[in-house]
Amino acid sequence: MTSTVSKLNSEWIAETRRYFLDFLELTKFPHPERNGTRGTQFDYPEWLIMLIAILAVKCKEKSYLGIHRMAEKYWSQIAAGVDRPVISESQLRERLKKICHEPGKPAGFIFQVFPREFFDERGECR
Repeated sequence: MTSTVSKLNSEWIAETRRYFLDFLELTKFPHPERNGTRGTQFDYPEWLIMLIAILAVKCKEKSYLGIHRMAEKYWSQIAAGVDRPVISESQLRERLKKICHEPGKPAGFIFQVFPREFFDERGECR
């Protein structure tokens, strides 16, 4: 079984994470926090779930389980500075669905922030 996760490398993740967080700051993206009154409280910031979705597009992951495996493998880089354990597969699946990201059908925001060429096959860090 070959893993699509091999398309990622530490440098690409770090650069993409910086670019994405800078973009969110520049556009004054609201970081919603649920207080638990209309559902469970979010233990993981929204940007973190969005970043996982971006990395899943790079990997071309075809299942929620595959996305979770990728998140586990690169958690220390994905969640650097976030003092939380690896998100559970079920919670990640639920949160990805809330941002309208499905394996093989990326959330619309991804291609509004990154051009499709950003996810090319060459594996180069942009």
